[in-house]
Amino acid sequence: MNAPNPDGDVRAQRYAIAETLLASPPPLDALAPGRAEVLTRSVVHASRSRPVVRWTVTLESRSGTSAPLAVIGKGYRAGGGEQAWRLLRSLRQAGFGDSELRVPAPYGFDPSRQLLTQEEAPGTTLHSLLDGDPRSAAPEAGRAGRWLARLHQVQGVHAPELAADFERRKLTEYAEALAGLLPRAAGRLAELTAATLEELAKAGGSRVLTHGDFQPKNIHLDRHRLVVIDFDRAAWAPAGRDLGHFIGQTLTMGASRHGNLAAAAPWVDAFLEGYSGAGGEEDAVRSAPAYVARTFAEVLFYRLVVRPVADSSFVPDWLDSWEGAVGAAAGGRHR
Repeated sequence: MNAPNPDGDVRAQRYAIAETLLASPPPLDALAPGRAEVLTRSVVHASRSRPVVRWTVTLESRSGTSAPLAVIGKGYRAGGGEQAWRLLRSLRQAGFGDSELRVPAPYGFDPSRQLLTQEEAPGTTLHSLLDGDPRSAAPEAGRAGRWLARLHQVQGVHAPELAADFERRKLTEYAEALAGLLPRAAGRLAELTAATLEELAKAGGSRVLTHGDFQPKNIHLDRHRLVVIDFDRAAWAPAGRDLGHFIGQTLTMGASRHGNLAAAAPWVDAFLEGYSGAGGEEDAVRSAPAYVARTFAEVLFYRLVVRPVADSSFVPDWLDSWEGAVGAAAGGRHR
């Protein structure tokens, strides 16, 4: 008799939830009217809260049958899908439609399934370019900086305000959980958390429309387009927050690939040059280190608590870099 497998049961349950989204054709209200024929359907990501699915469809109209079209669907089991759909529409109208720097075209929203459908982004992610020599791919990080500068210049788009106590609540959560796992570092974690909060309180820069999770896995690209996905955390917040999040995520992702936090440093330089060159706020660049510090806390929490990794030998170096980011914030340097 086979032993129970709780992890397998959870995966099967999540997959079944995702499959329910595929039971009916995707909503395609934004496309030309006509009958849609589903050719293929599949589960891309069987998440508990935001499963992702994919269809291939053809559209029939008076002029004939279209070429096969890939449609990505994202379920919002806890709500928020209509807000994401409206935000994508607003951003397309604000210049992120037919230019090199884009967001996916939203195709429709089905309130009964809480299902957003959208254009499929290019298959290559910025994150995948870390597999090779990061220096050779640094210009692509510069493109990401230009995209972000454009986002931060968008006005008149509806998005929530980031709560005033958000950073304090999250950093407190991270610190308490990490201290429980790393009791010998508990004192240092408390000091780093307090220092990070102090620097965040002093950080300058305007409140702008921020992506909220601007990092290499959410950036898709080819030679002609750079498409950013996943706006579930978009909010009006300090501009430096997106910069610091990208920098911290990029450095830690580079370290995971190449064994040291300096591996992706050329990306940071190119990213900031692209951002500043496209009109990004200098105050945001100056405030970025404080948000790099908070991102180190977040990534440590994720890799040790949320999805624990087998090898935690990186922790001392990452704590040192968290401390270095706090020092850079205090000294007014970008990293």
